[in-house]
Amino acid sequence: MQLIPINDLGRVGIIRDTPPYQLPPNVWSNGNNVRFLDNGVKKCAGYEEVFATLPFGPYYIFPFLDNGGTYHWLAFGISNIAVWSGSAWVDITRQNTGTLSGTINDSVTTITLADASNFPASGTIALGTNAIADGVSNGYETITYSGKSTNDLTGCSRGTGTTTAAEHTTAYPVVPISTTATGDSLYNTTVTQNWRVTLLNGLLVATNGYDVPQMWPLASGVPSTTIPMRGLENWGSRTDSGSTDYCKSISAFRTFLVGLNWQVGGVEYPNLVKWSTEATALSAPASWDESDATLDAGEYQLTDTPGKIIDGLPYGDSFLIYKEDSIYIMNYVGTPYIFSFKLLSPTIGLLAKNAVAEYEGGHFFIGNSDCYITNGQQVTPLLPNKLRREMFSDLNGDNYEKVFVAADYGRNEMLACYPSGVSAIPNKALIWNWKDNTFSLRSIPDLYHINSGIAAITTGTTWNDHTEEWNLGAGIWGTGNYDNVLKNMVFAKPDNKASISGATVANPVVVTTSSAHGLADSDLVSISGVVGMTEINAQTYYAKVTGYSTTTFALYSDSALSSTVDGSGYTAYGSGGYVDMPKLYRDDRGNQEDGTNMTAYIERTGYDLGDPSSQKFVSAIWPKLEVTGDNNINVYIGTQMSTEEGITWNADTGGTPYLFNPNSQSKVSCRATGKFFGVKFESTSDIDWKLHGVEFEVTPRGRRGKRAY
Repeated sequence: MQLIPINDLGRVGIIRDTPPYQLPPNVWSNGNNVRFLDNGVKKCAGYEEVFATLPFGPYYIFPFLDNGGTYHWLAFGISNIAVWSGSAWVDITRQNTGTLSGTINDSVTTITLADASNFPASGTIALGTNAIADGVSNGYETITYSGKSTNDLTGCSRGTGTTTAAEHTTAYPVVPISTTATGDSLYNTTVTQNWRVTLLNGLLVATNGYDVPQMWPLASGVPSTTIPMRGLENWGSRTDSGSTDYCKSISAFRTFLVGLNWQVGGVEYPNLVKWSTEATALSAPASWDESDATLDAGEYQLTDTPGKIIDGLPYGDSFLIYKEDSIYIMNYVGTPYIFSFKLLSPTIGLLAKNAVAEYEGGHFFIGNSDCYITNGQQVTPLLPNKLRREMFSDLNGDNYEKVFVAADYGRNEMLACYPSGVSAIPNKALIWNWKDNTFSLRSIPDLYHINSGIAAITTGTTWNDHTEEWNLGAGIWGTGNYDNVLKNMVFAKPDNKASISGATVANPVVVTTSSAHGLADSDLVSISGVVGMTEINAQTYYAKVTGYSTTTFALYSDSALSSTVDGSGYTAYGSGGYVDMPKLYRDDRGNQEDGTNMTAYIERTGYDLGDPSSQKFVSAIWPKLEVTGDNNINVYIGTQMSTEEGITWNADTGGTPYLFNPNSQSKVSCRATGKFFGVKFESTSDIDWKLHGVEFEVTPRGRRGKRAY
């Protein structure tokens, strides 16, 4: 009898594309919900809900530390945008705009709109653009007004703030600004395009490819939850609803904004790169006019390769532009050209928008058939002979545009998130640790986006509340309840239940869906994107299903279903809308998946234990394992007589797992005979564990046995 040790278990990670019997002993052949840490195997931490009662499904989330030191979380949906105030969500969706009825000069104090019905009795509006010099038609101007009569805004004070009064031409957009509320102007995002958000000198800018890019206006250098988003100032000659110019992606680079893959005047230019003039701190760029020789704004078409531009991201002094079939490098060279462009790879491109992220060594991105890294000099594939086939054969090709990448800077990990199998929503993540170059896999709860930021949980127990011994605690080692300085991953789950096809002007409001909604009594739901009956948008309700059908439910304001939502005075339903049960989760919290036990396992098959041709008897294995509390972990021992036959797990127990508690046991006794062996460690309860090594207690049995043909 001899002990055969297997150590350095966290050195490589999981490899699925190479047959297990060809792998080194310290490499794993399968697993899920594990990561590799400090040369060991560790169960992934759990997650729990944060920032509850989001009033619409989140498809993108963004943390933002403003210039005044306030930390914000913004959620971007199909139709709406909201910001977390610290205790509740505040809708900051852009407001409805108006248009001028007739040209006005620079001195009139009554301004007539084509329709002013949405405008309040007093407020502040903006017209024009800084791209046009003050004093010329349609120069940028802010105006306050103190009264309204039908479609006339009266008592206007012209050229307020730092602006100058100017002439404005008929039909020009009139944009409500500051706290002037005119009703949400819904966005037109899609689940495949999604949002892209960037920070330019302290100004938050977002685009979805179907609307004018949005900015969160600043007052004295900081944003406010009372001031909604608005169209990016100086976006061409018009902003908000007055423009038909859009870009699929936008990023800040140096002091420029760079827009990628454009639609200009209704015509698509998928190879077009446009950049703004340089912006000053806390301000939008003054112009995007590439024809003005006095400005450094410009444009360039990347036509050397045929594919369309997907996304782009800065890295150091360069900006990398990713097409679907190639990669370009954009470098600042100054006047007169401003930027130069060089082809980095003519054959490797990006699979989807938001499928690239920066880390200290460059960019990590999901390509058409591999995950890659690039430092701007070369492009290196990461997955050949490891997990390439596993990931890309499992990826749902009908939903490839939903893949995305998230960087977990606290753990030095990249998560390549994708829809697995028949799932239409990303439910699986390949994890790459860029420090250790290890690979693992985990399940994710149908997410559209993940971001890293401070999502403090300040409730629960403190250290002084615990009286048990260290090794008996059930929590994750190294975590704290008061973690308001730590960055953690936050998951965005829209959980769309159905599209809305009708809603009654009645008490209660009864919603009709175009397919079965799957709701139960007292489910907390959000409604967004409704045209017509906008009163129910960006709100949360409790559903009453009893007494209704699989495609109808009533709206209530309390979980006891005692207070109806009275819609008898609401506007008639027009079209559209979504029913969601949205969730935002903070990762690295507890051991469970939002209150449900997580199944985590690591597995290796194909061990020949030193001699693939001889039969051996394993009488025990000796795990070097830590586990929280006085808990068990499931252990399986597998056997094969040849590499071609299937593996049999725990033949001596009929497949029932061995229970191993490292606090009271040092080994797992078993009776396993074969030429090749496997081992699997699994947990299905509310525990944390870490595996450092394993030893097999082996007795040779000679060269008896068979080979399967």
